[in-house]
Amino acid sequence: MADWPPLAEGLRTGLLVAALERDPEPAEAPGLVVLDQDGTVVAVTEAAQSWLAELGQQPSAPLPEEVYAVAARLRRPDPDGSVSRLRVRTRAGRWLSLHAAWLSAGQGQPDRVAVFLQPATPAEVAPVIMAAYGLTEQERMVTGLVCQGLSTGQIAARLVVSGYTVQDHLKSVFDKTGVRSRRELVATILRQHYLPQAKHGRPVGPAGFFA
Repeated sequence: MADWPPLAEGLRTGLLVAALERDPEPAEAPGLVVLDQDGTVVAVTEAAQSWLAELGQQPSAPLPEEVYAVAARLRRPDPDGSVSRLRVRTRAGRWLSLHAAWLSAGQGQPDRVAVFLQPATPAEVAPVIMAAYGLTEQERMVTGLVCQGLSTGQIAARLVVSGYTVQDHLKSVFDKTGVRSRRELVATILRQHYLPQAKHGRPVGPAGFFA
């Protein structure tokens, strides 16, 4: 049984790589990069290669800094545990979400770092875009929950405030963004404003908003 830890590690890594390579459209699929503790690349899925290229990686070049950054963040002492997250904008104008987590190698073996790359969800992107509208932190939180489809009561429970407070925040959000309803808010921010400009590859400023 001495060979079990390396065998188990190999099976886990192989299953993850195989699962993420089954999608016939790797450019839209989640990707996986596996790193040793010293940053050496152990495995890269086809989908991950597509995302890395969109981040600007050249053939035979080191991984983009964003991958090493999210892996390094994972190694910092964190009371929340074992997952590191990062949102970045690719050269194609899309938002990419990077997640790093420890990949246990078994007893006596050094753990490895798994970095997952996948398109950021609207709920992940919304707070970045909202900052450019000059919304307060509370207003951004309310907007993010609206983008997740939560009702006024659910938002109030989540933020431990009254429904009237939620409505006040929403009124302020509507005024600042020039919309009149929740549906119009989501459509304006995530479809009418963000997606068309992303498709045209327009540059984004330091706040994460289109220049």
